[in-house]
Amino acid sequence: MNEIIKVLVVGCGDRATVYCEEAVYALKRMQVVAAVDPDDERLRYMKERFHVPETALFHNIAEVLRQGKIADCVINGTMDQMHIQTALPFLEQGYDMLLEKPITNNRADLLKIRDVAKQNGCKLMICHVLRFTSYYRKVKSLIDSGVLGRVMNIQTSERVGAFHSSVSYIRGKWNSEKNCGSSLLLAKCCHDIDLVCWFNNRTVPKTVQSNGGRDFFTPANAPKGSGTRCLVDCPEEIRKSCIYDVQSMYLDNCLLPWYPWQCTGKNWQDVTDEEKVISLKTDNPNGRCIYKCEEFDIVDHQNVIIRFADGSTAVHTVILGSMKPGRSIWIQGTAGELEGSVSDGTLTVRKYDKKTSLFTEETVNFDETEGETGGHFGGDKGLVADFCDLLEGKQPSISCTAIEDSINGHLTCYCADKALKFNRPVDLDEV
Repeated sequence: MNEIIKVLVVGCGDRATVYCEEAVYALKRMQVVAAVDPDDERLRYMKERFHVPETALFHNIAEVLRQGKIADCVINGTMDQMHIQTALPFLEQGYDMLLEKPITNNRADLLKIRDVAKQNGCKLMICHVLRFTSYYRKVKSLIDSGVLGRVMNIQTSERVGAFHSSVSYIRGKWNSEKNCGSSLLLAKCCHDIDLVCWFNNRTVPKTVQSNGGRDFFTPANAPKGSGTRCLVDCPEEIRKSCIYDVQSMYLDNCLLPWYPWQCTGKNWQDVTDEEKVISLKTDNPNGRCIYKCEEFDIVDHQNVIIRFADGSTAVHTVILGSMKPGRSIWIQGTAGELEGSVSDGTLTVRKYDKKTSLFTEETVNFDETEGETGGHFGGDKGLVADFCDLLEGKQPSISCTAIEDSINGHLTCYCADKALKFNRPVDLDEV
């Protein structure tokens, strides 16, 4: 029986604690021995939920770095713009690391993290959780089996639902590239671009084009007569017909309750209804009119077109504010095609039928036995299990996201954002 892996958690937000839930309680393969976060409430949560000793709770990384190497690995769940400053010191101390995506927002820092990990013999895995779902593993295995022939075109889309768009990307903490360090594509869709590069990894991306913009969630599209804060100065007749009214979105039907109440300084489970209303009326960024968030500087829709070195192509589309959220995929090969929706759990393979000059169609089943205990269609659990296997010297799965296999996806995102900004194709060696 393998020994329990001792983990230090740096940045104790939603993603890191989800991984801890999987590792400690679902898989029973890790023990959280220390935690770092500037927020006292998050540290209290780590103490109560994961039994981290009081003496092993730290407010900054300098405090824990002075202790030397006190764990086998680090789960790094800090915000995007903090990855370079929080990853390098622990890699330099020899910690293996599970690092939240995106790795960073530029080539120099991306390669620096890769090189420091290699120099110190660290196993560094990136949290591209969708690779670990049974659905996308099945897609990858079908491609690698040759049933589709040579991949010629991949089309993927992500439709971000109205609630998620609001709480994370328009009113939320990923609404500003200037503040959080990531564009919409990098923050939300480096998952999807990673999948595209993984599906087609017999070649490499070469040139990227992109178009899109911020064209809906703008002051010009706000309802006439609307206020700046829903519960304060927006007329009731306007709010009744507004999809993004905070009364219905955050008070009546809060789908992701761990996000909107972070500004209260309390864990979301402890925030009272009265405190929620007060926060939305005062300093909670989620209480603002969604069309009038001044710092919102990311796009609300974007297309990405990739040309690979072997001539194959891919297109990815992301859009905020969809009524039905979800991800879909279409892959055209020289011998067949694949179509599906991970959100609906559908996957179909079609082949040309010489008897009819039409096509045959087969519904593909995929293993769903792992369950969705942590989200991302079961990918969270698969990711953590693979990380544990990697640390224990076992053969990692086909999904393993070692940093070397994450670089092309990140570079493609950088190219797409540069192509969007300058309205021209961008080669991977330009970023």
